[in-house]
This record gives sequence, structure tokens and C-alpha cells, in this order.
Amino acid sequence: MKFKKGNRWKNSKNELRYRTWRKMVFEHNKGRYGLRRHYVCMKCNKKRKTTRSLHAHHIHSWDKYPDLRYTMRNGIVLCISCHNKFHRKYKFKALDNPNLLCEWLSNKNKNYNDIKEYINDKKR
Repeated sequence: MKFKKGNRWKNSKNELRYRTWRKMVFEHNKGRYGLRRHYVCMKCNKKRKTTRSLHAHHIHSWDKYPDLRYTMRNGIVLCISCHNKFHRKYKFKALDNPNLLCEWLSNKNKNYNDIKEYINDKKR
């Protein structure tokens, strides 16, 4: 992933933290859902050997929850298509309400219970 000038991170320290977070999210996904061979989209269950066509999505928004930005459990893996569809459907509502992600995942995916638990733990 190439980082462009206009991105959220302003210095190399934050860029390194973001890259580390992204890598942890992908490795967690691979170990938990991909049986150590593939990365798996949480929505459509597409399996990929590389991360090129996949995005790491923040469960709790980057802007609204700065203390959770680099927490590994605050990320899930979505393919580019599913990630764009999610943001097109919910737009800015998803920034304030992380439960919309569970609602969106629940249509097809049964592996979202750990995401639900994580969101409920952060509410307390």
C-alpha cells in the first residue's frame, strides 16, 4: 500500500503505527478465518493469498475514537468491493454507530459474533 500526501497520518511515526495495525488485522484474520493460508473478506468470504484486493476497516471510526485507532481488535478485513458498498450504504452514519457494521455483516455472515462482543465491551 502506497501512502499518499493527503492521508490522515501526518508523520512517519503514525504511518508506521498504521502499517503495523493493518498488518496485525490481516494476520489476525488469516489465523482466525483463513486457516493460515488465505485472507478472508468478512462479508462475502472471498479468499485471497495477498492483501492487494483487501482493506482493513476500522470498526470504531478513526476520527471519533482516537484511543482505539491502533487496537488490533478494532479492525476487520473487507474486500475493496464490500468496503465501498458499506460506505456507500451507511455514509457518515457509520462514523457514530459501529453497530451498523454488525447489521450489515449479519445479512450473510455468521462469523461476526466476536465483532458484536467487541462493540458491546467498548460501550460499557
